[in-house]
Amino acid sequence: MNRTRDIFKPQSLLGQCKEYFTQILKDSTPGRKTKFSPTDIAMSGLAIFHLKYKSLLQFEHDRLTEPNIRHNLETLYQIKEVPCDTYMRERLDDIAQKNIQESLKPIITTLQRSKVLEEWKYLGEKYLIPLDGTGFFTSNEIHCSHCTQKVHNKGKKNEYTSYHHNMLVGTIASPTTRQVLPLFYEPIVNADGATKNDCELNAGKRWLSGFRHLYPQLPSIIVGDALYTNGPFVQELTKNRCSYILGITDKGHKNLLDYFWAGEAPDIGEYKTKSKDKTKEVSYRWMKDVPLNDTHPDILVTVVYCQETDTKGNTVYVGSWVTDLQVGINNICQFVKAARCRWKIENETFNTLKNQGYNFEHNYGHGNNYLSNNLAGLMLLSFLIDQVLITMNLEFREALERWKSKCHLWEKIRSKFFNFFVMSWDALYEALVRPPPVYLVG
Repeated sequence: MNRTRDIFKPQSLLGQCKEYFTQILKDSTPGRKTKFSPTDIAMSGLAIFHLKYKSLLQFEHDRLTEPNIRHNLETLYQIKEVPCDTYMRERLDDIAQKNIQESLKPIITTLQRSKVLEEWKYLGEKYLIPLDGTGFFTSNEIHCSHCTQKVHNKGKKNEYTSYHHNMLVGTIASPTTRQVLPLFYEPIVNADGATKNDCELNAGKRWLSGFRHLYPQLPSIIVGDALYTNGPFVQELTKNRCSYILGITDKGHKNLLDYFWAGEAPDIGEYKTKSKDKTKEVSYRWMKDVPLNDTHPDILVTVVYCQETDTKGNTVYVGSWVTDLQVGINNICQFVKAARCRWKIENETFNTLKNQGYNFEHNYGHGNNYLSNNLAGLMLLSFLIDQVLITMNLEFREALERWKSKCHLWEKIRSKFFNFFVMSWDALYEALVRPPPVYLVG
């Protein structure tokens, strides 16, 4: 009988998180006596998102009214003392966001050491890392010094300012694997005293630096949209030893595309084939050593173009990219699949966080320093743990198959967590798949 390896059981994954927080977190209020350790604070936040609670206030209510919840938080999440929601926010607000940003690494390291991560290798034995930004907080009133701002109806009587928090996330993805693995995130926030909004491109440069610091040897291909297709960012990619597949647009990269379409054989490669279902014709065209733009003619890239047409000759898809990878007739189909994998950051990551029970855009707390970003980071850590469980944990997968949808499974997990004293994760999954009979006697 197949059994899940111990390192891929939730008690082990959560234990790695606790070990990381114990090693890295320092008490932000050393002169203040408290029974709550920084580790318990962080693990309590993680438990809220792993259980898919919709608010910290609801978590606080259940914790106070249900003794079995306090028991289950200790047995399942290794939390000795659970703080109230107000105190939790205060302490999380003071934790340096770098400490939460880097909390994803221990889980990724486990996948690396177990060789499981190699299942995501794709083009040239490298890892595809779609990179994109998303918003998770917006308000017309609540804000802090780190919020980016947007003025609406400027100069008019109904002018107003909205405040935002966004983050840039990079995930490992593959055309052959449904699950994605977030590696690192970078908040898009204004620095103290800044008068100009932070932007995704600047955050992308910081993301590259932080990513390479955490994963110095990971063979990587950054997959991004046309925003990143400019000289300074391509230079940053090269500096950080990352290959790239970046989108291009007719309007934003006109000179590049003019050069490409003016090319002739033998500089141009072309290939046509049928889609797997035989309903579309797929045309590929590529060209090496194309100058990126007039400002950076020394940066030479390969341009790839793909067009799909249906049986009536109607165009149903067009895509074009630049890359530093070797492209030819032997790998052009594989390359385009890799390029189109960029949508996994939107579909498999952001949409899942927003629409499948994680409540990503709900305001759990804003704070004055790092609370909003730290809460979003703990939610992303919870998402990573779930992705590993879906991929590697047989008992979790059996429970998911039993209850069909993730949202329904989260409800069933919370129900058991609320109503029973749970001794282990294995016992919880067993009860989800094969619940014991319950008799109601009048």
